[in-house]
Amino acid sequence: MTIKPATKYPASVIFFHAVIGLLMIATLIFGWLLEENPDLEDWHKALGIAILFLGVIRMLNRLRTKSQIPASLNAKGTLQFVAEKTVHGLLYLVMFSTPLLGWLLVSAQAEPIGFFGLFEVPALMAENESLTRTLKHLHELSANVFFGLVLLHVAGALLHHIKHKGGVFKRIMPF
Repeated sequence: MTIKPATKYPASVIFFHAVIGLLMIATLIFGWLLEENPDLEDWHKALGIAILFLGVIRMLNRLRTKSQIPASLNAKGTLQFVAEKTVHGLLYLVMFSTPLLGWLLVSAQAEPIGFFGLFEVPALMAENESLTRTLKHLHELSANVFFGLVLLHVAGALLHHIKHKGGVFKRIMPF
């Protein structure tokens, strides 16, 4: 009996891809709107914590389903393959770094982080005014890197959609 290679991601991988992707985009938009609309700050913080928590579960799930993940559509060793793996790796990095830097920033400012009114998230460090500016800059930089990576990710998916006649979207879409 030969084992047929996976052509679609497992449902749990599709779920986390969609949910965390949407949460990260919503959090990014809320972050951009914070200056004009400070009422979004609690949502921005709570979504960041949710992303961090779900990101850990996503990583564990990804390890659990590793053998069920379809092979890349790009040939190993090609520039496209390297670009794909680099963008995916960096997306995972910013999935953790952006909310973690935000949590550190809010902790350094001695501000509370409520989680949708259910509980408060503990501070990661004591108040530190001198570190606040650096953490704010790093948090914003990480968010901007995320935005650029999403554009690259979507562009790569669209190029594959054209090249492979929709196969790339069929692999990751829930419907």
